Amino acid sequence: MEMMTFVLVSTVALLISPCAANPVYNMNLNNIIDLVQEYSKTLNESFYVEDVTHLADSGCGNNFICKVHEILGNHATKQQKYKEKEIVRNLEVFINGTNVNCTEVLKTVPKARTEKPIPALLENLKKCIQKRNFNGK
Repeated sequence: MEMMTFVLVSTVALLISPCAANPVYNMNLNNIIDLVQEYSKTLNESFYVEDVTHLADSGCGNNFICKVHEILGNHATKQQKYKEKEIVRNLEVFINGTNVNCTEVLKTVPKARTEKPIPALLENLKKCIQKRNFNGK
């Protein structure tokens, strides 16, 4: 009886361990990482946008994703940058896939009083995507 229990527990552990060890990736988020890296190479630091570091440092939740989508969406229409529009499009696909209502989420997010160059925003975005992919959220 003890041997049968041991075999059953071992089997369950072997079946579960690969799932626990492999993070869940989102293809749209992975595409954003590639786009951020390519786009950052072409940017100069003359464009300043709202600082979202506090949202990234507090867990990279939906409030961060929605705020970055809003900032880049407004910036992309002004500057007409292809890579930036692609990042916005991929964020939009991700947001729609998670059924997050950004309009409601952003009502609770106060506007930052500081601004940073756009590469800082993109670096925070990259960091948060990697964190979300690793945690499987």
